Amino acid sequence: MSELDNKNKNRRNVGDKMKDLYNTYLRNEEMADSTTEQVKHEAQSKNETVLENNIGTYTAEANDDTLTKITRERDDLRDQLIRQVAELDNFRRRSLKEKEELREYANQHLLLKMLPVLDDLHAALDAANKGTGDPAAFQKGVEMIYHKAIKIFEDAGVRVIEDAIGQPFNVEVHEALAQLPSDLPEGHVSQLVQRGFYLREKVLRHAKVITSAGSQ
Repeated sequence: MSELDNKNKNRRNVGDKMKDLYNTYLRNEEMADSTTEQVKHEAQSKNETVLENNIGTYTAEANDDTLTKITRERDDLRDQLIRQVAELDNFRRRSLKEKEELREYANQHLLLKMLPVLDDLHAALDAANKGTGDPAAFQKGVEMIYHKAIKIFEDAGVRVIEDAIGQPFNVEVHEALAQLPSDLPEGHVSQLVQRGFYLREKVLRHAKVITSAGSQ
């Protein structure tokens, strides 16, 4: 074989080797790209799984925190309600007690003012029983005691219902005990049996009267 032929053969061998190396390089690049994509996909899937797990864990923790908060608020509201019910019950009991005390001692001031009248009556009766008093003085003393009592009642807002004899019967201030013939027109007050009293503008006790049935 000539030298030229050898050179051409060597050139072909070198060319084939270069071509084989280039093809190998391409295959490696393709494998690298494929491996890179696979690695990216696996990494993305792994990241998504981790993210979902983290979100689930965070959501569970958030739900637990929310439930704990709601439970705490419920317990606080229940405690407040129990305290308010207890306070309301105590207030009701205090109000009932104060109401009872007010009813029992409401007339304390008036009764305290009436004690001197009671003392005067006791002294007047004691003198009359001993026979040491003058009848005229006794009568004057009783009148003084009476006016003292009237003054005390007037200061408390109590006043006598005006004498209704000869006036038409008024159911708002009169209480009829009977109806008897008289010279007055029928339905008019002919006799006063017991006086009535006002407590300010309200009737404290109706006047007990007898009404006329007209002349017979």
